[in-house]
Order: sequence, then structure tokens, then C-alpha cells
Amino acid sequence: MALKGTIKDFGVADIFQLISQQLKTGVLVLRNDTEEVQVTFLDGTLVGANHSIRSSEQLLGSLLVRAEVVTQKQLDEVLQEQQRTLQKVGDVLVDQRMATPADIKEFTRLQMTETVYGLFEWTDGTYEFDTEEVDPRTLEVEPMRAETVVMNGIRMTDEWPSIREKIPSYSWLVEPMRSLPEASTASSDEFDLSSLSEFDGGGDGRSDVGDYERRVFALIAPGRTVQKIIDLSRLGEFEACASLSVLMSEGYIRVIKPPEAVPTGAPRLGWRERGRRMVSVLGRVVVSVGIVVVAALLLSQVSPMLGRGGLAPGARYVPTPVDHRIAEAQLRVLRRSVEVYRYQTGAYPQRLEQLVEARLIRPSDLRFPFHEPYFYAVRGDAFVLLRPFR
Repeated sequence: MALKGTIKDFGVADIFQLISQQLKTGVLVLRNDTEEVQVTFLDGTLVGANHSIRSSEQLLGSLLVRAEVVTQKQLDEVLQEQQRTLQKVGDVLVDQRMATPADIKEFTRLQMTETVYGLFEWTDGTYEFDTEEVDPRTLEVEPMRAETVVMNGIRMTDEWPSIREKIPSYSWLVEPMRSLPEASTASSDEFDLSSLSEFDGGGDGRSDVGDYERRVFALIAPGRTVQKIIDLSRLGEFEACASLSVLMSEGYIRVIKPPEAVPTGAPRLGWRERGRRMVSVLGRVVVSVGIVVVAALLLSQVSPMLGRGGLAPGARYVPTPVDHRIAEAQLRVLRRSVEVYRYQTGAYPQRLEQLVEARLIRPSDLRFPFHEPYFYAVRGDAFVLLRPFR
């Protein structure tokens, strides 16, 4: 069966339905500018999906860590063993009794469905299906009906916009507002993980508070974010968010932006430590001033424009390259003095002359080695200090 074309002309849902109707076995390759996904079919059912650039978050080990099935330390040990034996990560986890075969099967299926459902957001790209043999004994997941995948994919496309309006960020916290009603006796109290992504009831046949919503509600705890609940639910991104959306609409929960982190900064210093630090800062300022003074003495020996009385009669002062080098050191002195002033008073000086009044610098430092004063201005929580404009 030769099947190839562009997604713009023949959508992902149409491709899946065609392969399913003809009960084809083979590999469907979909590509866009940045991604490539290979979906494996067996007699028209989906049995595997591989992403060429699968993110680290979607790797099997990462899914298990975020769901708290294994710890990061355990996963690191497994990865080392996997490199040594070349076994699959899931097999090593089972051999080491860190996870059960059911866990591996469940998360392998979740990994596949998350990859496949992401395809329904593609708006362009190409596809090509090649028939080839698939050994049923090598399958890691139970086959999924293509019709079910298409139905869920269309549902996701329709519902995602409204869900994302309710949940602006996965970093937001989830808080309960009121308790859920008692479960109906007509519905099963047991959450059936084997039905993951095999939603059979359609949008109208599912009660507002069903098994998925109850599972998500049970995971709410102080400090837990939307992302953490997605990870723990084992439902996948869309189903977990859809359940949160239903609970929000019914007034059972809310999602709130976490409070802004208050920078702890350094611990408050005692007066002795503040004094020692002040002496240290002033010491560095004094050393810098000394360097500038020495440079000034050297300048007086090499600048032909300067005499004992200043400028030679009729001469116009033009800064030399040496002047600009000295200015770099002087600017450092002034900036440190400004910071010392803020440390002492809690605010930057509005004028450089306030540094003189505080005895942090001398009046001559305000313009040295130029004739014009340095430019200084306070801009909110910062200051601007520049050489004189010419």
C-alpha cells in the first residue's frame, strides 16, 4: 500500500482511519520541520510510537520518577546497569524489583499515547506509510484501536483551548474548595488504569464527576502543582487537565498562582560583622583612591597640556588616552562609594556631592582627571554614572 502526502491535505485523523479500515500492518512516518514520529500498526491497531527527539521528560525512566514509582537515585543505578548489559530500562527495573511488570506496561502505554496524541496538534508536515511485518511477540503494549485514538484526538483538539484558559500554567497550585459527593453506586469505585486513553463514553455520556476526576481530586495536597498532579495521575497531560477543568467548573477545586518567592538573601548581620564589612569596603576604596592619586602624579609629568597653574594660557583642555584610563579607575572608586553610601543610608545619593558630605570622597574626586564633573543620575533602583559629556 503506497500512502504518502502532506498533513495539510490529508490530516492525521484521516490517515489513521484509512490504515485502520484496511487493517494494514506497517510503520507510518510523520515529519515536520523539527520532528519525526514513527507509529507502528498491526492489523489496523496501534502498537507502538517512537519520537525522534523525545524530550527527557517523556523518557520512561523520567515518567516513573515523576510519578514517584522509583527515585532518581534508583533510576541512575538502573541506567548504569542498562549501559553495562544493554537491556531495556524497563527490564532492568523489573529485574531489580524496583517496578512491577504492570508498572512498566502502564507507563510504556502512557508514553505511546502521549506521543500519538501530540500528532493531532500538527498542522503541517508529511506522512508516509510502508507495509512491513510486525512480530506480535515483541509488542510492549496492548494494541489500541485506531478509532479510539482518532475519537480522543478530535476531542482533545476541541477541548484544549478552553482547558488552557482555565489552567494558565502547570506551575500553579491546586487547592480543594469543597468535598466531592459520594460516588454513584451505578459506577465502579475502582479506577481502571487499563482503560487509559480508551475513553468510550463520548463527551455527553460521561458524568461530570467520574473516575478520572475522583482520582485527580484524591491527589490534591498542600503545595502540589498542576504538573505534579499530572505526573502522579498516570492519565496523561490531557486527561488530567480535563479532569481538573471539570472539577474547577463544578467548584470543587481552584488553581492559584503560587506566591512570589521572597529572596532570602544573606542572613541579617550583627553590628560587629557590619562594621568589619564596612571597614573592608572603605579599605578597598582607599586603595583605589591611592592608585588614582599615583596615576595623577604620573599624568602631571607626561601631559604637555598641564602646567603648575593648570592649562597653559590660551590652550583648550583635551583629554588624553591616559586621562581616560585614569577615569576608568576613578569611576570604580565613585561606584564603590555610591554603594557604600547606600549601605549606610538605605538609598542611593541623589547627587554625587552627598558622597563628599558623607566624607566618602574628596571634592576633587567629582571630576578628576577631567575639568567637567561626572554625569550621575538615579533611575529607580539603579544609578547611572558616566564620564563627562563632550
